[in-house]
Amino acid sequence: MNTTDIMDLALKMSGFDKVPGDSEIFNHGENIRRILFGIDIGDDDVIRAKDSGMDLVISHHPPNNIPGKRFVEVIDRHVEFMVKAGVPIDVAREAVIPVKERFKFNPLRTHDDIIALSRRLNIALMNIHQPCDEMGRRILQCVMDKAGKVGTIRELISSYNALDEFSRAGRPVELICGSPDAVIGNGIVIHGAGTNGGHTVADALFTYGMNTVVYIHVLPHQNADRQRLMKENKGNLLATGHFPSDALGINPLIKELELRGMEVVMCNGL
Repeated sequence: MNTTDIMDLALKMSGFDKVPGDSEIFNHGENIRRILFGIDIGDDDVIRAKDSGMDLVISHHPPNNIPGKRFVEVIDRHVEFMVKAGVPIDVAREAVIPVKERFKFNPLRTHDDIIALSRRLNIALMNIHQPCDEMGRRILQCVMDKAGKVGTIRELISSYNALDEFSRAGRPVELICGSPDAVIGNGIVIHGAGTNGGHTVADALFTYGMNTVVYIHVLPHQNADRQRLMKENKGNLLATGHFPSDALGINPLIKELELRGMEVVMCNGL
Protein backbone atom coordinates (compact mmCIF):
# COMPACT_ATOMS: atom_id res chain seq x y z
CA MET A 1 0.00 0.00 0.00
CA ASN A 2 0.99 3.61 -0.47
CA THR A 3 -0.20 6.73 1.32
CA THR A 4 -2.96 7.36 -1.23
CA ASP A 5 -4.26 3.82 -0.71
CA ILE A 6 -4.34 4.41 3.06
CA MET A 7 -6.20 7.69 2.71
CA ASP A 8 -8.66 6.07 0.30
CA LEU A 9 -9.26 3.27 2.80
CA ALA A 10 -10.06 5.81 5.54
CA LEU A 11 -12.42 7.65 3.20
CA LYS A 12 -14.20 4.45 2.21
CA MET A 13 -14.60 3.34 5.82
CA SER A 14 -16.06 6.70 6.85
CA GLY A 15 -18.27 7.22 3.80
CA PHE A 16 -16.48 10.28 2.43
CA ASP A 17 -15.81 10.69 -1.29
CA LYS A 18 -12.99 13.24 -1.03
CA VAL A 19 -10.21 14.20 1.35
CA PRO A 20 -11.62 16.69 3.89
CA GLY A 21 -9.93 19.97 4.71
CA ASP A 22 -8.44 18.74 7.99
CA SER A 23 -6.64 15.72 6.49
CA GLU A 24 -3.70 15.59 4.10
CA ILE A 25 -0.84 13.59 2.63
CA PHE A 26 2.19 15.81 3.26
CA ASN A 27 4.92 13.51 1.96
CA HIS A 28 3.85 10.60 -0.25
CA GLY A 29 5.23 7.14 0.34
CA GLU A 30 5.16 3.80 -1.50
CA ASN A 31 5.43 0.21 -0.29
CA ILE A 32 4.36 1.04 3.26
CA ARG A 33 5.03 -1.75 5.75
CA ARG A 34 5.67 -0.12 9.12
CA ILE A 35 3.65 2.84 10.48
CA LEU A 36 3.90 5.07 13.54
CA PHE A 37 0.38 6.31 14.32
CA GLY A 38 -0.37 8.91 16.99
CA ILE A 39 -3.11 11.33 17.95
CA ASP A 40 -0.61 14.21 18.15
CA ILE A 41 2.58 14.01 16.09
CA GLY A 42 5.48 16.45 16.20
CA ASP A 43 9.01 16.71 14.84
CA ASP A 44 10.48 14.43 17.52
CA ASP A 45 8.04 11.67 16.59
CA VAL A 46 9.09 11.84 12.94
CA ILE A 47 12.75 11.51 13.94
CA ARG A 48 11.95 8.61 16.28
CA ALA A 49 9.95 6.88 13.56
CA LYS A 50 12.86 7.12 11.13
CA ASP A 51 15.30 5.82 13.74
CA SER A 52 12.94 2.88 14.39
CA GLY A 53 12.73 1.90 10.73
CA MET A 54 9.21 3.14 10.04
CA ASP A 55 8.04 3.92 6.50
CA LEU A 56 5.19 6.27 7.41
CA VAL A 57 4.04 8.55 10.21
CA ILE A 58 0.29 9.13 10.54
CA SER A 59 -0.97 11.88 12.80
CA HIS A 60 -4.64 12.09 13.70
CA HIS A 61 -4.62 15.82 14.37
CA PRO A 62 -2.76 18.02 11.90
CA PRO A 63 0.99 17.73 12.71
CA ASN A 64 2.32 19.89 15.52
CA ASN A 65 -1.34 20.77 16.27
CA ILE A 66 -1.30 23.41 13.54
CA PRO A 67 -4.64 23.66 11.67
CA GLY A 68 -4.10 23.99 7.92
CA LYS A 69 -5.62 26.54 5.57
CA ARG A 70 -8.68 24.35 4.89
CA PHE A 71 -9.33 23.19 8.47
CA VAL A 72 -12.20 25.63 8.92
CA GLU A 73 -14.12 23.91 6.10
CA VAL A 74 -14.93 20.87 8.24
CA ILE A 75 -16.52 23.04 10.95
CA ASP A 76 -19.47 23.62 8.61
CA ARG A 77 -20.47 20.02 9.26
CA HIS A 78 -21.96 21.35 12.50
CA VAL A 79 -24.55 23.06 10.29
CA GLU A 80 -25.43 19.74 8.65
CA PHE A 81 -25.86 18.08 12.05
CA MET A 82 -27.98 20.91 13.44
CA VAL A 83 -30.28 21.16 10.43
CA LYS A 84 -30.84 17.41 10.50
CA ALA A 85 -31.79 17.78 14.17
CA GLY A 86 -34.38 20.47 13.37
CA VAL A 87 -32.43 23.70 13.80
CA PRO A 88 -33.32 26.32 11.11
CA ILE A 89 -30.44 26.71 8.69
CA ASP A 90 -29.95 30.43 9.37
CA VAL A 91 -29.73 29.75 13.11
CA ALA A 92 -27.29 26.89 12.50
CA ARG A 93 -25.03 29.03 10.32
CA GLU A 94 -25.00 31.77 12.94
CA ALA A 95 -24.13 29.26 15.67
CA VAL A 96 -20.91 28.12 13.95
CA ILE A 97 -19.50 31.64 13.44
CA PRO A 98 -17.78 31.82 16.86
CA VAL A 99 -16.51 28.25 16.41
CA LYS A 100 -14.88 29.22 13.12
CA GLU A 101 -13.37 32.34 14.67
CA ARG A 102 -11.09 30.13 16.78
CA PHE A 103 -9.61 28.57 13.65
CA LYS A 104 -8.79 31.54 11.47
CA PHE A 105 -5.71 30.57 9.48
CA ASN A 106 -2.47 32.06 10.78
CA PRO A 107 -0.06 32.39 7.83
CA LEU A 108 2.89 32.34 10.25
CA ARG A 109 1.98 28.80 11.44
CA THR A 110 2.44 26.24 8.66
CA HIS A 111 3.43 22.62 8.26
CA ASP A 112 6.44 23.57 6.14
CA ASP A 113 9.05 22.62 8.76
CA ILE A 114 7.75 19.14 9.56
CA ILE A 115 7.18 18.45 5.85
CA ALA A 116 10.76 19.47 5.11
CA LEU A 117 11.94 17.23 7.96
CA SER A 118 10.04 14.22 6.65
CA ARG A 119 11.42 14.75 3.16
CA ARG A 120 14.96 15.15 4.46
CA LEU A 121 14.60 11.90 6.41
CA ASN A 122 12.80 10.22 3.49
CA ILE A 123 9.83 9.11 5.57
CA ALA A 124 6.20 9.51 4.49
CA LEU A 125 3.90 11.80 6.48
CA MET A 126 0.13 12.25 6.53
CA ASN A 127 -2.76 13.06 8.84
CA ILE A 128 -6.27 11.59 8.94
CA HIS A 129 -8.69 13.54 11.11
CA GLN A 130 -12.33 13.81 10.05
CA PRO A 131 -12.62 10.31 8.54
CA CYS A 132 -11.56 8.70 11.83
CA ASP A 133 -13.74 11.08 13.84
CA GLU A 134 -16.73 10.14 11.69
CA MET A 135 -16.14 6.48 12.48
CA GLY A 136 -16.00 7.35 16.16
CA ARG A 137 -19.13 9.48 15.91
CA ARG A 138 -21.08 6.59 14.43
CA ILE A 139 -20.05 4.31 17.30
CA LEU A 140 -21.01 6.91 19.92
CA GLN A 141 -24.35 7.56 18.20
CA CYS A 142 -25.02 3.81 17.97
CA VAL A 143 -24.49 3.44 21.72
CA MET A 144 -26.93 6.30 22.34
CA ASP A 145 -29.51 4.89 19.93
CA LYS A 146 -29.25 1.48 21.60
CA ALA A 147 -29.91 3.08 25.01
CA GLY A 148 -33.09 4.56 23.53
CA LYS A 149 -35.01 7.71 24.30
CA VAL A 150 -36.31 6.33 27.59
CA GLY A 151 -32.86 5.34 28.79
CA THR A 152 -31.36 7.56 31.45
CA ILE A 153 -28.27 9.73 31.18
CA ARG A 154 -26.74 7.63 33.94
CA GLU A 155 -27.23 4.50 31.83
CA LEU A 156 -25.80 6.20 28.75
CA ILE A 157 -22.71 7.32 30.66
CA SER A 158 -22.26 3.78 31.96
CA SER A 159 -22.48 2.39 28.42
CA TYR A 160 -19.87 4.85 27.16
CA ASN A 161 -17.56 4.15 30.09
CA ALA A 162 -17.74 0.44 29.26
CA LEU A 163 -16.21 0.96 25.81
CA ASP A 164 -12.66 -0.43 25.73
CA GLU A 165 -11.05 2.86 24.75
CA PHE A 166 -12.81 4.66 27.62
CA SER A 167 -12.21 2.02 30.29
CA ARG A 168 -8.49 1.94 29.43
CA ALA A 169 -8.26 5.72 29.68
CA GLY A 170 -9.62 5.67 33.22
CA ARG A 171 -11.35 9.04 32.80
CA PRO A 172 -15.13 8.71 33.09
CA VAL A 173 -17.52 10.53 30.79
CA GLU A 174 -18.40 13.97 32.19
CA LEU A 175 -21.92 15.36 32.54
CA ILE A 176 -21.44 19.10 32.07
CA CYS A 177 -25.07 20.08 32.54
CA GLY A 178 -28.36 18.31 32.98
CA SER A 179 -29.18 15.45 35.32
CA PRO A 180 -27.99 11.82 35.46
CA ASP A 181 -31.57 10.82 36.24
CA ALA A 182 -33.02 12.54 33.16
CA VAL A 183 -34.06 10.46 30.17
CA ILE A 184 -32.04 10.78 26.97
CA GLY A 185 -35.03 11.89 24.89
CA ASN A 186 -34.00 13.35 21.55
CA GLY A 187 -30.23 12.97 21.44
CA ILE A 188 -27.36 13.67 19.05
CA VAL A 189 -23.60 13.16 18.99
CA ILE A 190 -21.67 16.14 17.62
CA HIS A 191 -18.27 14.86 16.53
CA GLY A 192 -16.37 14.69 13.25
CA ALA A 193 -16.78 18.42 12.60
CA GLY A 194 -13.29 19.64 13.40
CA THR A 195 -13.91 20.53 17.03
CA ASN A 196 -16.76 20.90 19.52
CA GLY A 197 -19.54 23.44 19.00
CA GLY A 198 -19.14 25.28 22.29
CA HIS A 199 -22.10 27.07 23.83
CA THR A 200 -23.66 28.31 20.61
CA VAL A 201 -24.14 24.94 18.91
CA ALA A 202 -25.35 23.17 22.05
CA ASP A 203 -27.73 26.04 22.83
CA ALA A 204 -29.22 25.93 19.32
CA LEU A 205 -29.76 22.18 19.61
CA PHE A 206 -31.40 22.48 23.04
CA THR A 207 -33.59 25.36 21.83
CA TYR A 208 -34.90 23.38 18.87
CA GLY A 209 -35.78 20.12 20.56
CA MET A 210 -32.67 18.15 21.47
CA ASN A 211 -32.69 16.92 25.07
CA THR A 212 -29.20 15.38 25.02
CA VAL A 213 -26.06 16.52 23.20
CA VAL A 214 -22.76 14.65 23.24
CA TYR A 215 -19.42 16.38 22.58
CA ILE A 216 -16.07 14.65 22.95
CA HIS A 217 -14.70 17.66 24.82
CA VAL A 218 -15.17 21.20 26.03
CA LEU A 219 -11.62 22.52 25.96
CA PRO A 220 -9.88 24.42 28.79
CA HIS A 221 -9.99 27.73 26.90
CA GLN A 222 -13.79 27.34 26.66
CA ASN A 223 -14.41 27.77 30.37
CA ALA A 224 -16.82 30.64 29.71
CA ASP A 225 -18.88 28.34 27.44
CA ARG A 226 -18.83 25.64 30.10
CA GLN A 227 -19.97 28.00 32.85
CA ARG A 228 -22.77 29.43 30.70
CA LEU A 229 -24.03 25.97 29.74
CA MET A 230 -24.03 24.92 33.39
CA LYS A 231 -25.85 28.08 34.48
CA GLU A 232 -28.53 27.88 31.78
CA ASN A 233 -28.90 24.09 32.19
CA LYS A 234 -31.21 23.72 29.17
CA GLY A 235 -30.46 20.06 28.56
CA ASN A 236 -28.01 17.22 29.06
CA LEU A 237 -24.51 17.84 27.69
CA LEU A 238 -21.96 15.05 27.93
CA ALA A 239 -18.23 15.23 27.20
CA THR A 240 -16.93 11.74 26.46
CA GLY A 241 -13.22 12.60 26.61
CA HIS A 242 -10.87 13.79 23.88
CA PHE A 243 -8.22 11.10 23.40
CA PRO A 244 -10.36 8.02 24.14
CA SER A 245 -13.04 9.32 21.75
CA ASP A 246 -10.41 9.92 19.07
CA ALA A 247 -9.00 6.43 19.66
CA LEU A 248 -12.50 4.99 19.24
CA GLY A 249 -12.52 6.11 15.60
CA ILE A 250 -8.84 5.50 14.89
CA ASN A 251 -8.73 1.88 16.06
CA PRO A 252 -11.01 0.52 13.29
CA LEU A 253 -8.62 1.99 10.70
CA ILE A 254 -5.60 0.50 12.48
CA LYS A 255 -7.27 -2.93 12.47
CA GLU A 256 -7.87 -2.69 8.71
CA LEU A 257 -4.25 -1.65 8.10
CA GLU A 258 -3.04 -4.61 10.15
CA LEU A 259 -5.30 -6.95 8.19
CA ARG A 260 -3.52 -5.71 5.07
CA GLY A 261 -0.13 -6.66 6.47
CA MET A 262 0.91 -3.34 8.00
CA GLU A 263 2.74 -3.18 11.33
CA VAL A 264 1.27 -0.26 13.26
CA VAL A 265 3.06 1.12 16.30
CA MET A 266 0.82 3.42 18.35
CA CYS A 267 1.92 6.44 20.37
CA ASN A 268 0.65 9.74 21.82
CA GLY A 269 -2.62 8.62 23.32
CA LEU A 270 -3.26 5.45 21.33
